[in-house]
Amino acid sequence: MRTAWKLVLIFVSLVVLDATWPPSADAARSSRSQAAPGAAQNRQSSGDAHNAGDGPPVSAPLREAAAAYDAKDFATAKKILKPLADKGDDNAAFGMGLMAARGEGGKQNLKDAEQWWKKSSAAGNPQAQYNLGYLYFRGALGTQDFVKAREQWSKAAALKHPDALYGLGILQVNGAGGPKDLKAGIRNFEQAATFGHPLAEFELGQAYLEGTGVKKDRKKAREYFKKAADQGIQEAKSAFNDLEAKK
Repeated sequence: MRTAWKLVLIFVSLVVLDATWPPSADAARSSRSQAAPGAAQNRQSSGDAHNAGDGPPVSAPLREAAAAYDAKDFATAKKILKPLADKGDDNAAFGMGLMAARGEGGKQNLKDAEQWWKKSSAAGNPQAQYNLGYLYFRGALGTQDFVKAREQWSKAAALKHPDALYGLGILQVNGAGGPKDLKAGIRNFEQAATFGHPLAEFELGQAYLEGTGVKKDRKKAREYFKKAADQGIQEAKSAFNDLEAKK
């Protein structure tokens, strides 16, 4: 699809710095329902993909860490989180990784972020899986690795993480990190679109306009372009206007 790689670069820009943590002090859910980064800047929180009851209640220590983090007392936040993360708490490990990636409470260290997110990912945290995929996709650790990116985004996509569904779809339609699979990519775009993901909506508009992996359908293309345009995707707005002009 013509614009896929351009858009995915927009989608992942500064994703590590934009990820949401910690859980709010009054939240009754884990990071499994926290906002996703990247394209989420252009839409309502992708945390809407999960109901508030999907994750376990946030523990008292995590609430304390959240309060310290909000007060920018990163040393205290880390002091609380590290033993929890060492014991396998996926939320705490994700938070440790995010602070390492942001350079909060010390120098930025993406290698440390990778190691913490690996722990969190192994415990089934989709946000950590997504962020790891980002690191590998961007080559933030030195070398791009689409295979590892695809592996992590596949895990997060299976847990219905909207940005991971979109990112995995991009890799699939481009044949990056694994076999090219247009139909699987389209299915992932469709799932991401059910959560209001604007770039997935744009890609679906392109697919229906061009007949890429689906039967050509200008009406559906117009509908998806309109949805994406309404969320600020300029390429979608241009495509929608072009279709309107050709009515």
